[in-house]
Amino acid sequence: MKTAAKTKWKELLILITLGFVVAAFCGWVYEEICVRVKYGSFSHRGMLHIPLLPIYGFGAWGLAVLLRRVRSSAAFLLLSVLITSVFEYVCALLLELIFHETFWTYADWPLSFQDRISLISSLIFGLLALIFVKAVIPFVRFLMKKMPQPLLLTVSVLLILLILADFIFVLLRK
Repeated sequence: MKTAAKTKWKELLILITLGFVVAAFCGWVYEEICVRVKYGSFSHRGMLHIPLLPIYGFGAWGLAVLLRRVRSSAAFLLLSVLITSVFEYVCALLLELIFHETFWTYADWPLSFQDRISLISSLIFGLLALIFVKAVIPFVRFLMKKMPQPLLLTVSVLLILLILADFIFVLLRK
């Protein structure tokens, strides 16, 4: 017999994992499009081998949790722009410190600050955060109602293991 706590824990794991993967994949697609438009070529973005940029997954969930009480889409967008600017700047500094490498630059972008953040990208991130909260989370919840929980739980655990394995492989190669 299932207990309510076990079911809620599984539902939360599925929601967080699938939402994270969708956001991380959309971030990868967004950055690939930016590179393609700017340089005319494909460039595998990020440090993982799989097409995910975890910073987008963490950022999307971070904003969803921090701004969960904000009801106005305009306020959510504005706060997301401000928060993502700070988040991206801090992440840039940390990644440079840890890996001794620059993972992105806004050197050629207008309205950039120290080439680590740009008002244009922050506006895009705010819009992506709004889409995450208004479309992605509801879509994942819809899937959770329509698909068997054991299947979604298995997929979620496999995705977590894949991401962790890829991350460990990257760390071991440094």
